Amino acid sequence: MKVILKITDDLLRSVLQDLRRRHAFALERVGFLLCRPDALPGGGLAIFAGAFHSVADEDYLDDHTAGAVMGPNAIRKALQVSYNKNASMLHVHIHEHKGKPSFSGIDNLETSLFVPDFWHVQPALPHGAIVLSKDSAFGKCWIPGADRPQEITDFLSIGAPITRL
Repeated sequence: MKVILKITDDLLRSVLQDLRRRHAFALERVGFLLCRPDALPGGGLAIFAGAFHSVADEDYLDDHTAGAVMGPNAIRKALQVSYNKNASMLHVHIHEHKGKPSFSGIDNLETSLFVPDFWHVQPALPHGAIVLSKDSAFGKCWIPGADRPQEITDFLSIGAPITRL
């Protein structure tokens, strides 16, 4: 299945700037893209990123089993935003290298545990996770009714010019 994520250049720059901020103890930052999905002609899914929800400093746990560990308040707040805004949510973080990134083992495990929680507040919408690099992106999307997550096949940064990540 073709799954396309579209994000404006301005929003992408803002997300990257936020994710690159230092934290008192977390080694990286994370957040959520608020998105609107739409069917593609001929099948597939387009996901339009419209806003960014940053995880607050106080919602990280001082736990070094991963670069960043979100506490329960981080998830609760993101669930509330998804509910209030009727939005699909994509968890996002960055791996600071060039080339196509991939999820680490902990990324795969944790996203498979918390991403489906968003169906409790928005059961008809897809939700997922992406990891950005300096020049590319990788992601998965859990689509209602699908038996497993779908890879996001295309990432488009909309500006002048349109850029494929």
